[in-house]
Formats: sequence, C-alpha cells, structure tokens
Amino acid sequence: MEHIIFCVVVWSIVFILIPFSRVKELGVVILVSIVWMIFVDNISTLLGYYNYHNLILPVGTTSLFHLIALSGVGILMVNWLKENSFSKLLAVFTVGLSFSILQGIYVRTGAFSYGKFDVMLGFVHSIAALSIFLWLSLGIVGEEKVYSGHKSRIRAIA
Repeated sequence: MEHIIFCVVVWSIVFILIPFSRVKELGVVILVSIVWMIFVDNISTLLGYYNYHNLILPVGTTSLFHLIALSGVGILMVNWLKENSFSKLLAVFTVGLSFSILQGIYVRTGAFSYGKFDVMLGFVHSIAALSIFLWLSLGIVGEEKVYSGHKSRIRAIA
C-alpha cells in the first residue's frame, strides 16, 4: 500500500507543477527511469543490500507502483536541470536525501528493510544510482531538450 501512496503523491506533484506537454516531451525519461531502477533494485536485492516488502504487482524484486512513482521522480529531477554542474549536483543530492527519508518511512511501515546496507550506505548507493540515471537521461533524451522548453505551470519556478 505504501508504494501506491508514494505513486499517487509523486504523480500528483508532477501534474500540478509540470505542464502535460513537458511531461510528454520528457517521456523517454520515464522509460529510462523504470528500466534503470528495475536493474538497480534487482541487482541490489539479489546482492542482499536491501529488500522491498508488501509488493503489489511485483516486477522482479520491487513493486510496479514503486517503479511508476520513481519514473515521476525522474521527471521531477530532470525537468528543472540547467547546464551548470551545480544544478545536477543539487538534483542528485536532493533526490538522494529524499530517498533516504522515504526509505526510513518504508522501514517504519514494514515496506523496506536493509540487508548489508544501512542508512549511510543506502544514501551513497542512491547518489551513485541517481548520477548514472541523470547521465543516461541527458544522453538518451538529449541535453537540448532537457534544458529548453516550458518547464512549469507556476511562473516563479520557470
């Protein structure tokens, strides 16, 4: 159930903040995110780093709803990137920290448990995975498409 709630919250935020045309424009990021997270979560689970529990509609070792939520996180992460390195570092560290908080919530609700990892290793793992995700997204979607376009429904953010 936690994965469904996370999915609904993330995609609500996406559609409140980002115009639908921009979501469609960055649609490949959704695919990159899902494929990358299936790979990362399955390898990490098989290596005993962590485990997801209470899976509804499992895809390998994670929930379909968790993967869909992470694709929304990917859109949020990539949407406001700028060409400078600080923008990318800020996105990676903000999302990495958010994942650590989410993992803490998931641990308390019984939806996630650490194996060989702890909170700190989980954070470092997230930073590495998110850095590769960002690199893949920029390479596959194209930097020009990511850096341009109407990025927000709210003028102050754009």
